[in-house]
Amino acid sequence: MKKVKTKRAGFLRRGGMLGPGCAWMLVLAFLLALPSIVSLSWLSIVTEMLILSLAACALNLIMGYAGMVSFGAGGLYGIGAYGTGLLLVYTNTPFGIAVIAGPVMAGLISIIIGWLCVRRTLIYFTLLSFALSQLIWVVVFKWRSLTRGDDGIVGIRIPDFLISIPHYYYFALATVAICLALLWMIVNSPFGKTLEAIRENPRRTESIGINVKKYQLGVFVIQGFFLGVAGSLICGFTQALFPSYASWLESADIFLVCLMGGVYHFTGPIVGSLIYILLSKILSNYTMYWPLFLGVIIVLVALFFRGGAVGFISDKFSDIKRLRKQKIEVTS
Repeated sequence: MKKVKTKRAGFLRRGGMLGPGCAWMLVLAFLLALPSIVSLSWLSIVTEMLILSLAACALNLIMGYAGMVSFGAGGLYGIGAYGTGLLLVYTNTPFGIAVIAGPVMAGLISIIIGWLCVRRTLIYFTLLSFALSQLIWVVVFKWRSLTRGDDGIVGIRIPDFLISIPHYYYFALATVAICLALLWMIVNSPFGKTLEAIRENPRRTESIGINVKKYQLGVFVIQGFFLGVAGSLICGFTQALFPSYASWLESADIFLVCLMGGVYHFTGPIVGSLIYILLSKILSNYTMYWPLFLGVIIVLVALFFRGGAVGFISDKFSDIKRLRKQKIEVTS
């Protein structure tokens, strides 16, 4: 009997029927069936949540894995949105190419911004990323001949088959799923493990011959590209462009989503986006001062759940496993 239990425990540790792969498949199956379960309004909310989760996962790549706190996500998010939207408005570029061009533009701009930012560390990196992001917002806001300033651009053309909310939901779901799979591969690759080493001790990592600045610039460009993908998706979803996409408020939203979910877990930003979207939608139905209550919740998370929602749950499961292991050792 004891031998059977050991084999079963090993099976579960390797993944088994209850492993993360099975859990992801169940989540994906649920999301695929969602349009036939919920109303169009809720489907729009879920689509928004998917896009926000991608943006947060991109930011978490440099926050949670590289240890670089950035307040500049909104600027790169806005470049992705405007890069796609302006091509669709002023040129005859096909939608598919425009959707790819936006993230590419964000990635190219990230090379310049990242080269400037990684020359500084800690709070100086944070402030510089914020300043350069605000510079992007100023360009978008002031260049009225191109972006129409604070009036924004509405009525952006997208393919007819994507005008339907369920169809665009499936398009966003497929895009986000592919991007999250790529991010998962990155964080579990030797590149991702090197980023974690840099996060823990950059000086020691550099002492063994690793070019820390090169890795930091590389991850900054990668997160810029995926932020651009999220911006491109929101442009097609709303069929509009507004300077708020590149504002510091957008950066704050993405940053807070990472904190609420947990920056040291890959699924943290995904869970955080779900919590943030649901709280904002529910609270806004009851009071116009919903940001105040949301702020209180965020403060409570920062004080009592420093690992975020996923970190808290993970710690509780670890405690339960440890207690079970101790009980088995005592009984055996």
